[in-house]
Amino acid sequence: MTGGKAMGTSGPTQGPGRTAGNQGPKLTPVQGAQQAEQRIGKPCYHAGQKVPGIFACVTCQFRISNRGTLPSCPECGELIWAYMGDGPRPVPEGEAATATQAAAPVAPVEETMAIEQPVQEPVKVEEGINLEP
Repeated sequence: MTGGKAMGTSGPTQGPGRTAGNQGPKLTPVQGAQQAEQRIGKPCYHAGQKVPGIFACVTCQFRISNRGTLPSCPECGELIWAYMGDGPRPVPEGEAATATQAAAPVAPVEETMAIEQPVQEPVKVEEGINLEP
């Protein structure tokens, strides 16, 4: 063999969005994203969805900063991406927020919690200062 790599040795061959050989049922991209989300506990999306943010491939952890439509992973070909950003779960363009996404869990309120005031230095007031140059 001259140059190149042998077939099947170029890296990971299986992830939620891809299935190698006959190792179980084939998943749709939506099913793969749902399965990956349950497994890793982060919002997951599939190639073809338009979602801005920072994403990591669920197979090889290749990271991208996405502004348009999610591609397949350029490193391993995986179709499923985990959202790595902070804040609320992004909603892909063209999809409405579901009731579970809209009603995100809220931290419990503790009514008897003491609030500690930080130590502050007294404010010094000076008179006769000209603020214009």
